[in-house]
Amino acid sequence: MSLPLVILPASGWKPPPWPAETRRSPEGLESFDLLAQGTAAEEALRLAVMRPGAVRALILAAASPPADAALVEHFAALKIPTLALFGTSDERVPPETGRRWRALLPGCHLIFVYDAGHDLAAERPEAFLDVVLDFLSDPTAFLVNRRSGALQP
Repeated sequence: MSLPLVILPASGWKPPPWPAETRRSPEGLESFDLLAQGTAAEEALRLAVMRPGAVRALILAAASPPADAALVEHFAALKIPTLALFGTSDERVPPETGRRWRALLPGCHLIFVYDAGHDLAAERPEAFLDVVLDFLSDPTAFLVNRRSGALQP
């Protein structure tokens, strides 16, 4: 992971300790990776649509697709490798929502993290970091078992 990671947290979400540079804003960055959790996904997607050449990779954790139809219309044109992460025990955003992301975003990889609820990073920090860092190491070559997409303990 050579680019800075811009983290857009949902209210009250505390990201795990990160092994590289992180920021809360992409201001002043020419290129960056982008991680959003929960309700911050809409802001991240607006940023990806507005600056598609700047966002190298997008990670959406426990996020529902936005209701804004005008924003969703731009998704088919996004060429940004995307990772959608969901906990199998999430009661706020059902894991099935991940399949909608995969249908909306070309190049979207869907991962389910077992025994995790809505706050994947706090409930399964090692699993969360492992899959996110693996994805960011080379987003265009990220490979997931298409049959399950599940991350075991």
